[in-house]
Amino acid sequence: MLKMLEGASDKVIAIEIIDGYMSEDEKTIEKLFDEKIAAGHKKVNVLIKIDKMQFSHSSWKAMWNDGLYAMKHIKNCGRIAMVGHSKVEEFLIKVDNVFFKKLTSGDSGEKYFDVDNFENAMGWVNE
Repeated sequence: MLKMLEGASDKVIAIEIIDGYMSEDEKTIEKLFDEKIAAGHKKVNVLIKIDKMQFSHSSWKAMWNDGLYAMKHIKNCGRIAMVGHSKVEEFLIKVDNVFFKKLTSGDSGEKYFDVDNFENAMGWVNE
């Protein structure tokens, strides 16, 4: 289930994933991203809070399709802040960013923030 988060600028999609991530969540994010592009934003920044996400309640197909969508729209991806509470999540974001940075330009990239640093994450994507 998705929850929209307050405090994001016009160029930012800020969401929290609560419980599981399913196909309808994936479609909602795609729609929000497409709307930002249609509004004239060349790069869209994203903040995703995952500290309440349950991977065991999520659809791997939805996550796979989300990744495919991101790859198709990589030129429009700006900063991506992942906010969580796990060293494993932090490590996975660092590994993912190695590949992501090679496909993007400028200050685009992924960055992990601990949930205690949520305000810093929001500030980073709002820059």
